[in-house]
Amino acid sequence: MKYRPVQENHPYESGGFVSDYDRGGYRDEEPEGGFVSEEYDPFSEKTAAAAHAEKLQQHTERRMKKQRKKSLRTAIIVALLVILGGVFLFSRWARPPAVNRQMTEQTAEGSQRYGASRKNGCYTFLIAGKDKAAGLTDTVLVGMMDTKAHTLRFVSIPRDTAVNISWSPKKINQYYPAAENQGQNGVTALVEGVEKLIGYRVDCYAIFDVEVFVELVDTMGGVWFDVPIDMNYDDPDQELWIHVNQGYQLLSGYDAMGVFRYRKTYVDGDIGRLSVQHDLLKAIASQLLTLGNIPNVRQLVQIYERDVITNLSTGNVMFFLKEFLKLSDENIVFDTIPGNYGGEVRGMSYVIIYLNQWLDYLNAYLNPFNEPITTSNLDLIYADNNGNLTATTGTIRGNDRW
Repeated sequence: MKYRPVQENHPYESGGFVSDYDRGGYRDEEPEGGFVSEEYDPFSEKTAAAAHAEKLQQHTERRMKKQRKKSLRTAIIVALLVILGGVFLFSRWARPPAVNRQMTEQTAEGSQRYGASRKNGCYTFLIAGKDKAAGLTDTVLVGMMDTKAHTLRFVSIPRDTAVNISWSPKKINQYYPAAENQGQNGVTALVEGVEKLIGYRVDCYAIFDVEVFVELVDTMGGVWFDVPIDMNYDDPDQELWIHVNQGYQLLSGYDAMGVFRYRKTYVDGDIGRLSVQHDLLKAIASQLLTLGNIPNVRQLVQIYERDVITNLSTGNVMFFLKEFLKLSDENIVFDTIPGNYGGEVRGMSYVIIYLNQWLDYLNAYLNPFNEPITTSNLDLIYADNNGNLTATTGTIRGNDRW
């Protein structure tokens, strides 16, 4: 609405007019025949109060906007300090582990080790998970991290993989409990058993039971995962109750453990189970060191130190965490050992390793040495060209015991 001065005669002005503005106000312009309103007065208390309220609101909005920007800057600074602080602590405490500089020569009489040159920045490890009932190592992973190429690769060795031992059953999950039952060191037995399959002793090992897996996943806030099928299975002897529905969801530690151990209704048997395990492990690895989990790193390390059987120091763990941060998802790979997953001996199921394919895989992805791994470095059971089971050392120990 426009405003105009209203012309009136004024005793102090000759031939002109003095507007209401000069007297302290405007009057509303109305249509012809109307009247001029005095409701609007820029100098009135009402107008002044309205103007003050408007300015106060504008000031409040500007202040809140600045406060939001300040809060955002503060949050970013805190996050950066947490990250930089973590990087500083990693850099200060991180220490690479000692590495094994010997390859293994396997014979029917035993094994011998000889010196070999290592590739720079490559570290090998064994990760094994025990069940609660019998201490069987039903999960065995061998891996190598290349800190130069920034890659991390694991291969699963299924629990039914045939190994060259003198007792029955000849399966890799028997090393640990058999040694423990005889008063020997189960860890040493398992590490030496894996050495026969890969041609060298791993640099690092970590062995844990299912309760630790549950606690670690819960500490990181659970894991988001797309469960491929409905999983329902009860085993009171192992205190195991698995009831997880199909679909993408946030799994608790217990449900994640259930998904990891479930094996009943996969169409392709153990291959399907291993595939799901790999997908779950990759999801855990990808989500473990996200920004949201950085505050939990200390607690995760404490759980690791307290409950995992390992030869890694805290500084070694920090070293691997620091290197882990440099990895991208596509450079974290899980594979399964090449073999016949439908093997059977005397009515018992076995996974029989494909020797040549396994050697190719070892040298391509898991060999930390400059020298190639050959048959002479291994002591494993495989099928020859005629389909007969034999051993790389020439002798199957306890061939009558399967």
